[in-house]
This record gives sequence, C-alpha cells and structure tokens, in this order.
Amino acid sequence: MPGTLDFMIIGVQKAGTTALSSFIDQHPDIEMARGKEVHLFGWPSYSPSWTSVDINKRYAPYFESEPKAELPLRGEATPLYLYAPTIVPELARYNPKLKVIVSLRDPVDRAISQYEMELSRGFESRGLVAALLLESWRLARSGWSILPGSARLLHSYLDRGKYVVQLARLRTHFPQQQILILDNSELHNDHDAVMARVFEFLGVDKTHPVAAEQVFRGESTVGKHRVLRRLLRCYFYWHNRKLRRLLPSGSRWFWL
Repeated sequence: MPGTLDFMIIGVQKAGTTALSSFIDQHPDIEMARGKEVHLFGWPSYSPSWTSVDINKRYAPYFESEPKAELPLRGEATPLYLYAPTIVPELARYNPKLKVIVSLRDPVDRAISQYEMELSRGFESRGLVAALLLESWRLARSGWSILPGSARLLHSYLDRGKYVVQLARLRTHFPQQQILILDNSELHNDHDAVMARVFEFLGVDKTHPVAAEQVFRGESTVGKHRVLRRLLRCYFYWHNRKLRRLLPSGSRWFWL
C-alpha cells in the first residue's frame, strides 16, 4: 500500500492542471494518481475521523502496486481542493508536510472557459450573461455543498476566480515553503523553466526533460465577449489588487 502522498495540485479549475499533472508524471521519481482527479477529500463519504492510514488505504487503488521508482514521490491533482473551504484544513491534517501546487489563470478567461465546459456537458442551459447574473442566487441556494450536481461544482464561474480568498485560507494552514503558485500561461510560454521550477520545488532532479505535448485542447475564449470581458475585469479589479500581495515577488502576471 502506498504511503502518505507527498504533494498535490489543488487548483484551479480550467488553469492547466490536467497538462501539469501529465508533465509531472513523466518524471521517473514521481507517480501521479491514475485518473487525475481523485476527489477523495470531496467524496460524500469522506469523514474527518479518517486517519492518514484510512486515507492512504482509499488512495491505494489509484497507484501502481509496484512503484516505478524505489521511493517515488506520490501526488494527485484535484482542482476543487483549493476552492472548497473545508478541504484545505483536512489536507493539512492528513499530511502537515504536504507540498501544494496552485496554477492560476486570468479569472475572466477561467470563468468563460468553465461556462463553455458546463454548457458543452449539458450542465448549463442559460446564456453566458444570464448564467453569470444567476450565479450568486444559485450558490446561495446550494450553500457549500460540493455533492455531484451542486451549484458550487457546476456554476461557480465568478466565485472560483476570487483567488485571494482561497490563497489566504491556504496560507493559514501551510507555510510558504510548501506552496508553489504558477501562472498557467507559463506552461505554454516557458515550459522547460517552469517544469524545472516544479521539480526543484518537489525535490527531484530538475533537469529531467519533459515533452511539452498538448494534453488537452479546450475551446479558446480569446476574442469572444469583448464588452462582457471589460465588465468582468472591473468586477475582479479589487480582488486582483489584493491578490498581488499574496503572489511571489518577481513573478509576472499579465492579467493583474
């Protein structure tokens, strides 16, 4: 049975976490959970009474019985973990030394991308503007339920983009040296350097080459909804100003 997980990619949805997980899994000293998003800490059956041993038993089916390295690092990627306020404290309880990786994306692009995903999956029937206007009402009705089909999972287009709230909560449970924050555009524009930084953060050979194949091609939102985008940039303005204080110094975030 695999031991306690060493790291997790915990956010954010529609910010390249699938690609990042695939790239990390190419390292010979790292094993990622099969299926990418385990959602174990968001399972309806999850209980805070579970010990680390209990949790590891439930993680076991997602890993190879024979590890690909003698002592590999093990990790998983579930973007919901950063967003749901009850989960981050549970991650810290599970493994206080856990390293967490967060990939951020322009919250305007992220919101529109999530909307288009839910529309294509049949979980959204409203137009984009109507869906955004209805969001606060839908979330209020849902509360903080993260059960399948809940508004928090499917219709949190704007709320998930309030990164400052989520990162501030994360920092109350994990020290800075255990948190790595990336801009998802870096994976495209400076792939090798970003992966070297990720591997260095995880404590493995940072020179291992990683193929930069495109893991998933989502529908681009560039050039769409120009007027709405301006309004959404105003909506996120103060959230993003506060966010700057929580991001690594020296990093460049074109959307801030």
